[in-house]
Amino acid sequence: MKRIIKAQINEKYPLKIIRDKITGRCKTATSIDKLDDETKNIRQELSFIETDYTILLSNIRGLLSEASVRSKKKADPRLYWLIGEHILRYLERIDDLGFYIVKQNKTFAADTGMSESSIGKIISFRKRFSKISMLDPEISWSKYRDNKSAKKT
Repeated sequence: MKRIIKAQINEKYPLKIIRDKITGRCKTATSIDKLDDETKNIRQELSFIETDYTILLSNIRGLLSEASVRSKKKADPRLYWLIGEHILRYLERIDDLGFYIVKQNKTFAADTGMSESSIGKIISFRKRFSKISMLDPEISWSKYRDNKSAKKT
């Protein structure tokens, strides 16, 4: 019975993303158990994840740059929603490949220059507002971030 249950559970493998400080390139590492899975090409999967992560970081940095330009005004919550959207879609893609990121908020924080708590709040915010159209750009990001916005779902 235990064998049947274990086979039915879609086992996920830990994934650590490491950024080379000299070249800035991302590398991924996973459990040696994953190498035993002969049904998939592990190198191809890890290469895809590395490339996808690099694109994710580029998108996030672009949005953060736009947010800093606008910081003289009220920070637009839609920019942070988009950051959360990019992160969640990335996490879904690696989940579909059978992986999860070890210490995900810490990893994203280290590579984006944001704090772990900010990453957590952005992800939480994006989960709370499933559509960008639910946001009122007149309400500042800080009110949404601190969960004080008048518009709740």
